[in-house]
Amino acid sequence: MNVSNPRHRTSHETAKRGAAPRAACWALAGLLAATVVAVAQEPAAPAAPQAPAAAAPPPSDGKGAATFARVCSTCHDGARILSNRRSKSQWTEVIEKMMERGAQVTDEDFDEVMDYLLRNYGRINVNRATAEDLAIVVGLSDKDAGAIVQHRDGQGDFADFDALAKVPGIDLEKLKLGREAITFQ
Repeated sequence: MNVSNPRHRTSHETAKRGAAPRAACWALAGLLAATVVAVAQEPAAPAAPQAPAAAAPPPSDGKGAATFARVCSTCHDGARILSNRRSKSQWTEVIEKMMERGAQVTDEDFDEVMDYLLRNYGRINVNRATAEDLAIVVGLSDKDAGAIVQHRDGQGDFADFDALAKVPGIDLEKLKLGREAITFQ
């Protein structure tokens, strides 16, 4: 048999010749699978605490900060839950979940912590919010928040921040400071 000419090899010789590369491929695949499983079973390294992405950390002497620290930092770093802005209902869910897990929260504590979270880490839909909630979350005066609601009720929903900024008579600088807290849907 002429082995130098590949057309004259038998199927047995071809299979024998391809067995080594296939075995190497299977060995590499097994090694890769074992590595993936081992890495998945290793505990993840704790992430370094980071400042909230949505807002700069408020001063620790702000209204409700001490209550937040006392109530919410007992079990974990407070920054962990402050990484995202949340709506009033979402913050309520977070606090209730922590209470189910054993956090000691009085009604007064709940109100103080909620106010702190909304003022510093709140998110609000400007097209559905009350004037009171807009004032708290965005940091506007009651007059400006009322003007926004009155304009919305008369003219319809705001499409974007530029449309909101056109409300006559509002403090545009304060509105810009609270921009990250505002959603439109």
